[in-house]
Amino acid sequence: CFSIHFSHGYEDPITGHLVTYFSGWPPSDSKDFLGAWGGFAPNFALIPPTYIWKLEIDPVERMCVGVDIAPNSLNVCAEHPLVHPNFVTKKAENIYVVASNLIGDSSPPCGYAKLRVEDSQITTTTTTPLHEENHKNQNVDAYWFGSRCFAGEPIIVPKTNADLNDEDDAYLLGMVQDAVKDRTA
Repeated sequence: CFSIHFSHGYEDPITGHLVTYFSGWPPSDSKDFLGAWGGFAPNFALIPPTYIWKLEIDPVERMCVGVDIAPNSLNVCAEHPLVHPNFVTKKAENIYVVASNLIGDSSPPCGYAKLRVEDSQITTTTTTPLHEENHKNQNVDAYWFGSRCFAGEPIIVPKTNADLNDEDDAYLLGMVQDAVKDRTA
């Protein structure tokens, strides 16, 4: 696959493997899909959906152990993944993203989502048949701003006097463009 932005990475204390998560496109034989981003507006019909991927490397054997769509994030068209700043080099339970939808359709980002990539209680894996068109991933916390509202890349800001080991003790900030009202908030 084609990697774009990394959220975090860590060394797994049990396996010794290096684990990282990133946004990217599935493998493709297309030689010009990046050209679909040019012009007045992107041609989303030619752009593959952007997913969050998990990459695991065995540094001793110097080989890739696995690269696949991250657990519990199938069919989430998402970009700009990030974690709480205290977890950039640690195992993080949650990845936050700017999201387009939960059905795997390439489209503009219009909300934010929390992906529970380390939650073993959820059984959504790549063997779950979610890649079917318009099959919604129900295991994702998401907030949508509404029709013709477009979300930008978010940032996580820990709360003042926050417990830095609590991933949820922070604010998720981002800009949203309301194309109907022609304003940003």
